Amino acid sequence: MIRHSKYNQVDSAIIYGFAVLSVLILSNIQRPVVHVLEKKLVTSEVKEVPELFSSSSFDGIDVRAKSYVVYDIVDKKIISEKNSSDVLPVASITKVMTALTARIHNDKTKNITIGQSSIDGAYDLGLKKGQIFNLDELLKYTLVFSSNDGAQAIADGLGGRNFFISQMNTDATTLGLDLHFTSPAGLDENGKIGGEGSALSIAKLTALARREFPEVFEATTRRRTNVTANTGRIIGIPNTNQNVNKFPGIEMSKTGYTDIAGGNLVIVVDILIGHPVAIVVLGSTLTERFTDVEILYKALLSSVSK
Repeated sequence: MIRHSKYNQVDSAIIYGFAVLSVLILSNIQRPVVHVLEKKLVTSEVKEVPELFSSSSFDGIDVRAKSYVVYDIVDKKIISEKNSSDVLPVASITKVMTALTARIHNDKTKNITIGQSSIDGAYDLGLKKGQIFNLDELLKYTLVFSSNDGAQAIADGLGGRNFFISQMNTDATTLGLDLHFTSPAGLDENGKIGGEGSALSIAKLTALARREFPEVFEATTRRRTNVTANTGRIIGIPNTNQNVNKFPGIEMSKTGYTDIAGGNLVIVVDILIGHPVAIVVLGSTLTERFTDVEILYKALLSSVSK
């Protein structure tokens, strides 16, 4: 029996609809995680919202840093800045990108073995050849202690150092950040800057990393932390930012220092419930980076009441 043409048209429409739906479902399933994060990054336009922080509180602020930014993560606004778009060496703040890339592409329980090639011979509390960490434990150790060996072990264990650095740069580009890296630890070696970028991009990077993987970055809010390897617990790992207790509402912290970069520091604080702010200083000194951030933090506190 020959069916009426209108039924054929209906059948065709139904088949076509299912085909389109299937393509949409599959494309969403297969979409890389980094592109999902890209949509969440604080780079899009936002509607006008009431000012919660008064920029006038930062008038006359005097900090040693070459560049700084105080960035409202929720409203995607710069509250105060100096040269926040200038590209400068970021030193060990690079490790925030190392953590983000590692966790975007790998499960937190993935095992990383400490190999001899990852250990450079410098002082590094607790890391030994042959130890096995799950990824999140090694990330906590690396971020809190700013461990160069830890960052190198992560890169070596997740595809090899060159591959991992390339992935860091690809992720930064995909996320629209003006950041570039030649080392997973941020080390300036062989005439190459280990990591460089703007204070504003660092603010956006840390905002994303803290929001997506808070269980990792929460460890950086304490003066000391503990982690576990297959050899047992490593207790009392000191934070390279021993001033974290000075910042009520702190949600993450990362230091950075090399001779070329000078002193760098980023913190994320939430002094209002559910309204975090990133404070970044680049190109300060080894000691004055802490003073600079404290000055900016106090101005931020003052800005709320105006």
